[in-house]
Amino acid sequence: MANKEELHGQAKQADDWLAAFSKKSQEALAQRAAEKSAAPLPDESALVEALARKADTEYDKVRTEIADTLGIRVSTLDDKVAALRDALNAVNKTGPAHWSVEPAAERVDGATLLEDLRKHFRRHVVLPPSADVAIPLWILHAWTHDYCEISPILSLQSPTKRCGKTHVMILLLFLTPKSELAANVSTASIFRYIEAEHPTLLIDEGDSFLSANEEMRGILNSGHTKAGATVIRVEEVDGEHVTKRFSTWAPKAIALIKALPETLADRSVIVRMMRKPKGVAVERLRKRDTIELKQLRARCARWAADNGLKLIDADPPVPDSLHDRAADNWRPLLAVADLAGGPWPALARKAACDLSGAEEDGSMNVMLLADVQAAFGAATVMKSADLVAALTADAERPWAEYNKGKPLTQRQLARMLGEFGLISVSVHPLGVVHGKGYRRVDLEPQWDAYCPSMAGQAPASELPLSVQVGERASADGTGTTSDFSSGRDGLPPGSKNGNLAYSHAGLPACPDENPPEDGEGQADHQNGGNGGVAHPPVCRHCGSSEPTPNQAAVDGLNIWLHRGCEAEYLGNGDDGLRRRAS
Repeated sequence: MANKEELHGQAKQADDWLAAFSKKSQEALAQRAAEKSAAPLPDESALVEALARKADTEYDKVRTEIADTLGIRVSTLDDKVAALRDALNAVNKTGPAHWSVEPAAERVDGATLLEDLRKHFRRHVVLPPSADVAIPLWILHAWTHDYCEISPILSLQSPTKRCGKTHVMILLLFLTPKSELAANVSTASIFRYIEAEHPTLLIDEGDSFLSANEEMRGILNSGHTKAGATVIRVEEVDGEHVTKRFSTWAPKAIALIKALPETLADRSVIVRMMRKPKGVAVERLRKRDTIELKQLRARCARWAADNGLKLIDADPPVPDSLHDRAADNWRPLLAVADLAGGPWPALARKAACDLSGAEEDGSMNVMLLADVQAAFGAATVMKSADLVAALTADAERPWAEYNKGKPLTQRQLARMLGEFGLISVSVHPLGVVHGKGYRRVDLEPQWDAYCPSMAGQAPASELPLSVQVGERASADGTGTTSDFSSGRDGLPPGSKNGNLAYSHAGLPACPDENPPEDGEGQADHQNGGNGGVAHPPVCRHCGSSEPTPNQAAVDGLNIWLHRGCEAEYLGNGDDGLRRRAS
């Protein structure tokens, strides 16, 4: 503990310091007073603006003295400077240098502009066929984006790295409006950045984070249609939680290895990049802004300013080979092509067919539906067992090893087709026993909707009667093949349908759970009698065995029919023929 002498010495030292400080302060005040009298004070608003333009470190050095000179509190000066800084930032917020675009002074010919964009890409990148048409069209779509109702994603996909995706993205960076190139983005940043800047969003390396992020995929999906390009989030404002709407409406391009998730791919114009072949030379791309890129941007801006309004509610003709979503994706690009004129309307439609016209749906269940259509051939009905046998016979399709190396089963077939509302029913192929399976009449609406590329086969009513009632066309189209027939000799090994019986007329019969042994009852069984049949006969029309149906002769064949079903089943004309065929 300090003694009295030490305490006295510390107090005297403090008093001396304060006296010197006071003297120095008085001298400083006198000097400032002299300076005030020598020069008038500057306008306060001009002084605050000058301070707002200074860096924080410079401002901190002078803020106290200036507040004293102005006769205000330092906190008051801080508030004035902060408010002016916010206003200046809002006015001068121009972003990167390439965001500032002065439209060209003269009007721009759209066809010439598109051709120059096309040449610029071909000079630096090896592109697949028609991609050099789709990309320039998408660039002008980005410049006229706010006049459109649909905004397709431009997707650059490749099987591996070093296929030119990043080169294309760098060119897009300097050729699209307010573009931002990012190799990774967070879910929350996307809609906030779009709301704040309304950029052209260029996402590279999409394979590293898109497939595992379902929420991000939903946000990107929402930006496809202007009417639904919104997400709603809860934000904290002044200590309270309030809901806020954020826009997701912006042009977007995504580059990735392999494929986009299905929902994003469905909203995209897909360019499948490939590695440059040996011996093919392109000009080295300088990864910076150039005078040529600036001139192209200026021409794009001028064309958009002169023509954007003409794209509102545009409804250009779309090639028939495009399915509904592909047609939506290409419609804004085709509208640009039609407005540009020259050869571009024809080039654009060819590109649409090349890049999207024959595109298959990537869904496994749609793939199955298409393969079922191929397996059916010209048949009107097909049993589930035969259908599975046909599907799994092709080693190059996924069904032979569908379930962990094991082939597709009837249960799995039923589950996947059930997603389309297709349910197996009792079917009666000609010459074989009946069983559970599928009918062409039920499948055709789904084929038309999901497999348009395979359309064009003859409808059931136009097929020969022998085919209508269940024969499968052979590979050479001459008759019935036994490759997947339900007869005893045509069954795949281990089939549960190995013990199936036939009527004497080659008509469907029910499985015999207790087949006669040593030939007993065979004659009666084969002649359609009841002696050797374990189950009662089934009505050909309604599929019921109650009450017991009667035999009827139809087209030279004996079949089982209830009396109440005969009139409808045996109806006259084509309608009756089709009913008998099914």
